[in-house]
Amino acid sequence: MPRLLENPDQEVLHLNAMKALAVETGHEFAMVKQVYEFELARLQAEAHITEFVLLLSSRRTRERLRKPATPLRSQPVPA
Repeated sequence: MPRLLENPDQEVLHLNAMKALAVETGHEFAMVKQVYEFELARLQAEAHITEFVLLLSSRRTRERLRKPATPLRSQPVPA
């Protein structure tokens, strides 16, 4: 799987956005990071213009964390 955050400068911006979302929403950083990276990967796969990916990832993460819990994707249950 390719890295979502290739550029170190962009990585810092995304991590700062995740930290701010964790504080704003009251969720643990690990949960915010999981949701944010899911949304970021989705956006990067579809993006033709990448300038607003950080903003859109933050917005979608915030919206997802405010809604009732829904699974991000199916996870196999370990036996």
